[in-house]
Amino acid sequence: MPGTEHVKQIWGFAVPQEAFKYPFLLHSILAFSANHLAYINPSKAAHFRIAASAHQSAALTSLNHAVANIGHLNCHAIFAAASMTVINAFADARAYNLDVLVETFQLVRGMDYVLNNVTDMLKKGPFAAIVLPVEETPKPPSLLSAFLVEIQALSRPTTAESSPDDLAAARAAEVLRNGLQYAMNSSTHPALRAAMIWPISVTPEFIEALKSRTHPGVRAILKHYCKLLEYASLDFWFFTGWRGISQHL
Repeated sequence: MPGTEHVKQIWGFAVPQEAFKYPFLLHSILAFSANHLAYINPSKAAHFRIAASAHQSAALTSLNHAVANIGHLNCHAIFAAASMTVINAFADARAYNLDVLVETFQLVRGMDYVLNNVTDMLKKGPFAAIVLPVEETPKPPSLLSAFLVEIQALSRPTTAESSPDDLAAARAAEVLRNGLQYAMNSSTHPALRAAMIWPISVTPEFIEALKSRTHPGVRAILKHYCKLLEYASLDFWFFTGWRGISQHL
């Protein structure tokens, strides 16, 4: 898992220890491991993907029950499992096309509820370093800075005559811009963080508009997100299947 050395230690040691107490987190880790095995063993990928899907399903079922009772004791495990659920959803797609990408957004969007309810509690616990901004972030790549300018150009003001899709597109552009700016200011891996933040933060109305992709503003924002996802895929194996997805628009 990405992050500073301290964060990597949390993911490598503290999170697995927590998983022995919470089956949904254990299943999330096993799904992640199976997805990675599928990536590094192409000849056995089908076998490992079946295992990954089984563990992901088990994790989601248990996680949904746990989310209804979030508290100071289980919030760390719920956050870690929710984070891995997002990654596993991208890594274990049944196909790499726009329709499946939108389905992935629908799956992971529920994680927004988790983040909104556990972040403050996490800041006082053993996983705090995962969510707190790093003290010193490296200068963001020039490509990301240019990308941020392009997204800002998409954030057009709405009027009383704006259609529901206009409003949804404007909000989605704002979320993408704010998410990338926040990631550039707070993370050592801004493209990854922004690529994970946006799908769980957009409105249900925008996701509905993504299904038809007939609105030009909706298509433009989705294309920019796809380019961001492709950029993140250069460094992270679990996004590699999505390389070239922007060419579908």
